[in-house]
Amino acid sequence: MAKYKEIVYSILDLIHETSDDSTLTEEHIMFLASNYRSFLLKQRYYQDIKREIPKSNYQTLCFDLEKVDAVEGIPCEGFFLKTTQKIPETMPFGTQRVFPAGIYYNGDITFITPERMRYIGYNKWTKNFIYASLSPERYLYLTSNNPQYQYLKQASFSAVFEKAEEASEMECEKGNGEDSPCDIMDKEFPIEDALIPPLIELVLKQVAPTVILPQDKDNNAKDDLPQKAIDIRQ
Repeated sequence: MAKYKEIVYSILDLIHETSDDSTLTEEHIMFLASNYRSFLLKQRYYQDIKREIPKSNYQTLCFDLEKVDAVEGIPCEGFFLKTTQKIPETMPFGTQRVFPAGIYYNGDITFITPERMRYIGYNKWTKNFIYASLSPERYLYLTSNNPQYQYLKQASFSAVFEKAEEASEMECEKGNGEDSPCDIMDKEFPIEDALIPPLIELVLKQVAPTVILPQDKDNNAKDDLPQKAIDIRQ
């Protein structure tokens, strides 16, 4: 996956090769790239919901959980867990998944619609499952009869998000011993490699329509444009 800075600097370098326009900022280019990412993903997947979406388009966010006594429209039995922050807007496609965080529970969390929340917990085979649902106000609610449920302090939510920049502020730690980058420019830009060339082209057409993109002329049965776009910066 390419990083934000690789996308942004590739575009700026292409612009500066043919123009002395110094008014364009990294922030503006990043804003345009984020918007065109959403456009390209919708164009590619919205009409074909069965099409497999590469993992590189997803982001995984982490949220702290707090106990609440009741949820509107759901009988008050026990307590619920609720994310302390709202979930950013997601795309109308892709798989949304919820994961536990911490050492107290290592099973799956079943993601369901808000309408189903009032009916869960009565089946003896599934009553110990942990269920999660996204409310209309975009808070994530969890409930269960599982005793381990009460020890959950944090949950992760994976999806294809509408605004990658907004979602990046809530991304989970990598979990491989490395600290997550603080600067968004050092983070991975959540888009598949095949969409990087059209993304760059769309941004350039808006800010510098006279710029000519490099072409992939290598007859090697591979799409080399994503790497070529990054090589421009190097």
